[in-house]
Amino acid sequence: MAVVGVRQVSMREVRAEAFFLGNRHKGQVVEGARKELRAADLDPERAALLRAVIRLAPSLVTEGPPS
Repeated sequence: MAVVGVRQVSMREVRAEAFFLGNRHKGQVVEGARKELRAADLDPERAALLRAVIRLAPSLVTEGPPS
C-alpha cells in the first residue's frame, strides 16, 4: 500500500489524535480536525490521520475505553 501512497492509520493513532484535537479545540474534535486539514503546509500522513479521525469520531465516542 505504501507504494501507491496509501497509509494505514491505527486505531491507537486515531484515538490519540482525537484526544489531542479535543484539547486543542475545546472539545470540538471533528471541527478541529477539519480546521487543521485546511492548513497549507499539511503533511500527507497527518492529513490521512485527520481524515481518519473525522471518519471514526462517532465510534470513538460510543466505544469508550477498552476493558
